[in-house]
Amino acid sequence: MARTLTRLCDVVTEIGKAAIALCMLAIVLITLAAVIWRYALNSPIAWIEQVSNMLFIWMIFIGAAILYRQMLHIAVDFALEWLPQHVKPIYFWVVECLNLLFIVILFIYSLKLSIDVLPNQTGALDISPAWYYFSAPVASAMMMLYFVEKIFDPDKRVPHGQAGDF
Repeated sequence: MARTLTRLCDVVTEIGKAAIALCMLAIVLITLAAVIWRYALNSPIAWIEQVSNMLFIWMIFIGAAILYRQMLHIAVDFALEWLPQHVKPIYFWVVECLNLLFIVILFIYSLKLSIDVLPNQTGALDISPAWYYFSAPVASAMMMLYFVEKIFDPDKRVPHGQAGDF
């Protein structure tokens, strides 16, 4: 069970990393296109900013989920170092359960918001702003999956890698 779950999480993480890379590449390319169209062709493109913002939001949320799996979020562990060794696992699970509570609330309300705004349209793109908002429930679902992985795999309860690793 734990190996299957870890493999699933590995696949989800790799898909997330690929999505981040594609978003970053797309932002660079459309920004370059915006500069060329504005200054070389004297014809600015109206939708560049909205697409860049949407891609950036997706990068941030997916990246946050991946960092949650790797336990590389910014954390205050000053008090943790003062705790006795036998109390540290309890502290870990209290913090993780509070994280899960926040993640579940984020999932529920961001999914509701995303569904509620589906009929609306944005300015230049004529697409629903739900495309922005769906990044939060997707990332929250990833984080919930990673929380379950931490229950079954003790290796996932310690930080691994570095935030700059890709």
